Amino acid sequence: MSKDNNVTPELNNKRSRERNAVAGNADEVNTVAGADNIDSKERVTDNFTETVGDESTLDEIEKRREKRKRKLKKPGFFTRVFIVLGILIALIAFSMSGFFTVDTIDVQGNKYYTDEEITNLAHATTGRNLIYKLNKRQMLKYLEKNPYIEEARVYRRLPSTIVINVTERIQIAALTYGDQYLIIDGKGTLLRITNTKPKLTIVTGFKVKKVELGEQVGVSNTDLFKNLLSLLGSMQSGDVYFTKINVTELFITANVYDSLVVRSKYKDLKDTIDKGRLHKVLDELFKRNIKRGTITISSDGYASFTPEL
Repeated sequence: MSKDNNVTPELNNKRSRERNAVAGNADEVNTVAGADNIDSKERVTDNFTETVGDESTLDEIEKRREKRKRKLKKPGFFTRVFIVLGILIALIAFSMSGFFTVDTIDVQGNKYYTDEEITNLAHATTGRNLIYKLNKRQMLKYLEKNPYIEEARVYRRLPSTIVINVTERIQIAALTYGDQYLIIDGKGTLLRITNTKPKLTIVTGFKVKKVELGEQVGVSNTDLFKNLLSLLGSMQSGDVYFTKINVTELFITANVYDSLVVRSKYKDLKDTIDKGRLHKVLDELFKRNIKRGTITISSDGYASFTPEL
């Protein structure tokens, strides 16, 4: 008889239960292993999330740290104020140093007065500080008080030069005034009064009513005076010089020399000068060495000459 045949039904049932128990344990083990695998994945995922989160936090912390460093390096408000004040104090001290002491006075535009005379008129001196002690307004006031100075400019040329630029009035004629002479420019402005006969065109025939330096001379016949000034301007631009001019309401007599004169009306004489005709007549007479006689200008602009005065 085989061994199986000797196995009782109770024994078979017991063995069957044991096998089932073992199988159940195996399934349990597999189930636990699967659960462990799932937990492991989840833990890996969680670790990755945590790692990513940690990196973001580190970046933020690093940015804040750099920002704090920049703030620490950047000077504060009061520090900047002290720096600016220090620079200003240094600049002021430098501007007051000997580097800006005047050692040169440059005079420009003058013809009548010398450089030294202009310097003295302006009361300009060397040795002063160019920045703070120029006294520009005072110098301009001194200069413009002089009738010969029509306009003046005073300015600095760093580091040590005062520049004085002047525009002078040009003396053009002298009106007789008793025993004196009134020196005028092309606008009739009185520049000076002298007892010495000047080397200018001497004008006679006017009755002077107003005499004030730096102002236009006042005369009894203002229209006639305007005609004279216009004629003087034509003489200057046309390069014609008369030693003396005598005026009346209708005619003018102008001396080229004491013994050579031109007689004409104001307008006719001015036109002849402006067109260059008188210049040609005078050149022809000079070539012939003629220095005595009378040149008469007609209303049509032609000139005739007679040897008599």
